[in-house]
Amino acid sequence: MELSPLSSPSRTAAARRKLPLIIASLLVLAGCQTQAVTPAQPPAADDIQQQKMNSFARQFSGVLVRNAFAANSQGLVGSVDLKVKINRQNQLLSCDIRPKAQLAPVPALESLARQVCWDSLFPEMPAELFGPEGEQEIIAPMVFPILVDESTPERQRRLDAVEAYAQSRFFWAQTLGKQPVDSIGKAHVRFVANAQGQVQECLVNLDPVGERRDAFKLDSDLQARLTAQCKQINLRQMPGFKVGDKGLARGNVLVEYAPWKGGPQHN
Repeated sequence: MELSPLSSPSRTAAARRKLPLIIASLLVLAGCQTQAVTPAQPPAADDIQQQKMNSFARQFSGVLVRNAFAANSQGLVGSVDLKVKINRQNQLLSCDIRPKAQLAPVPALESLARQVCWDSLFPEMPAELFGPEGEQEIIAPMVFPILVDESTPERQRRLDAVEAYAQSRFFWAQTLGKQPVDSIGKAHVRFVANAQGQVQECLVNLDPVGERRDAFKLDSDLQARLTAQCKQINLRQMPGFKVGDKGLARGNVLVEYAPWKGGPQHN
């Protein structure tokens, strides 16, 4: 999809029919200087459409950047072009890699990119950005940069993010990944365990996710099942398990969930 400022409704309609949506191009457009709109000069329909495209691109990329930063515990370096397909109901249908000409694939990097994609809860794409097909393909670059000259606070921030992501995936595999879910949300898990990792207390609360607040359903049965599962976990297997001065491990873990999370192998 050629993304440049549009000048007529007919070109807007034509652009909507072309796939894929190129996130990188959207971000370039989002950084351009725009002229202020006054009440005497209402924005044209094409300008409003472009603003929605830019806003979606910023939010979409922000989710990818945040999760890729936290998921890269191995310190992999490189970039891939992620190919994401979603439908008009904003359900994630596929996460693939678009091959790059003259560049050999890096399996570990591609596997990590797919994992991050399936783990991510993306913002809703505005309905008018879909063509008649009812699906949209998005091409978004994922960059895993070299980490050099990190200050102590920056290094600690990265380590904290990596640990939180790993713990979230651990709890997903042990609890939510084993449950059928029909909504989008996040589970806050608060636990107390002994030095052997046996859970003594566990509290699970379900809340909406900011990007997909309207898709949340408060499910007391799911909440009860998750609490029961949590009490059966051996937390010594959890990344970052630490025992405090009183011989107890206390912690909080956030786990996002959606029907498609984990990919086809989960379903």
